[in-house]
Amino acid sequence: MNSIKGQVNTLGKRRGWESPIDETLFAANIDRQTLDAMMEAAREAFPSFRRYLQAKAKALGIEKLAWYDIFSPLTADEKEWSYEEGSSFVAEQFSSYSAKMGDFARRAFNEDWVDAEPRLGKRDGAFCTSIRNDESRVMMNFKPAYGSVSTLAHELGHAYHNLCLADRTDLQSSTPMTLAETASIFCETIVRNAALQQLDAKDKLAILEASLQGSCQVVVDITSRYLFEKAVFEQRANRELSAKEMCAIMEDAQKQTYGDGLDESVLHPYMWAMKPHYYSAGRSFYNFPYMFGLLFGLGLYAIYEKDPEGFKTGYDELLSSTGLADAAELAQKFGIDIRTKAFWKGSLDTIGKDVDEFVKIVGQ
Repeated sequence: MNSIKGQVNTLGKRRGWESPIDETLFAANIDRQTLDAMMEAAREAFPSFRRYLQAKAKALGIEKLAWYDIFSPLTADEKEWSYEEGSSFVAEQFSSYSAKMGDFARRAFNEDWVDAEPRLGKRDGAFCTSIRNDESRVMMNFKPAYGSVSTLAHELGHAYHNLCLADRTDLQSSTPMTLAETASIFCETIVRNAALQQLDAKDKLAILEASLQGSCQVVVDITSRYLFEKAVFEQRANRELSAKEMCAIMEDAQKQTYGDGLDESVLHPYMWAMKPHYYSAGRSFYNFPYMFGLLFGLGLYAIYEKDPEGFKTGYDELLSSTGLADAAELAQKFGIDIRTKAFWKGSLDTIGKDVDEFVKIVGQ
């Protein structure tokens, strides 16, 4: 860790970067004002995430969550989804947005773009890749639970993004990590909201828990990782740090973010030792782009809810332009100011509504 962070500091200084953050922001196609606005909005939303963590502790019958309780399951008998049922549901909800998106989903299923079968030797996880023209392929292991339906919607969102980029050149379609999750998060949200409207309280709880667990990681935990890495870079500029010092920095970052949502006596001070993102000189701050991707997609969905028809007129064009300009300039063309806290607050308010519903169901 000392070697890698020292190398980045030294090379960055030689190359004229004010700090490692500035170098990463350049690669991510966003500026410091955008990052600061997003991070400030996230900090103001921490109390909402802590309400979720406290409600989850109540549902588990414990006073407060320890670090190792964060991923504890709440339900064991949620609704089972077959692949046929899940793919049909995804196509139906995509159609509720637009005929183009619905037809695209049905084409993907009819032409067998999705390798969904779990097989011996096939690893877990999921990804989507463009292969030629407007075609994509999705690799995933579909399991009979809503989580796989959500993953299917997410990956087909990437495929829809590829569809919108199909007429661009290779250079024009090179999308930074910050914007690469735009369509996937948007499509995942369309399907999740429809499921929440149609299912009973028990199954809604499972969906909300999965969604909030992921959002909490992307907003709260990623902020803790960002604070840790920022502090390490700053202190490493003066001298090497001991493992004990790194543990203290990590634990302090977790206390700043999770607060009273977790038991502060059972945190994860060695998170820095097991998270591979820190151990690459070419991937400094490989954390906040994930938050940007989630919140940008949710922010677009919040705008869509307020003006569905107006939003649709520019959405596909936005997706086709993600390799043409930095994020702020691109968003501004569509009337979105990502340099202000208001946009990010709208994204986080969407998550806040899910927290309210989660707390309500747990209370019942």
